[in-house]
Amino acid sequence: MFKFDKIDLQRITVSTIGAAILSVICVTGAVAPARADMVAAKVVQVVN
Repeated sequence: MFKFDKIDLQRITVSTIGAAILSVICVTGAVAPARADMVAAKVVQVVN
């Protein structure tokens, strides 16, 4: 039988927090080039 104790809860908590941080980093990395493209387009509009 599986015994769920404090150490298991800590492992799950740390893993969940790590997964959330990694997800935020990945989403930020995916969005950053799109934002840079929008900024570049605005600069081109201002120059022209």
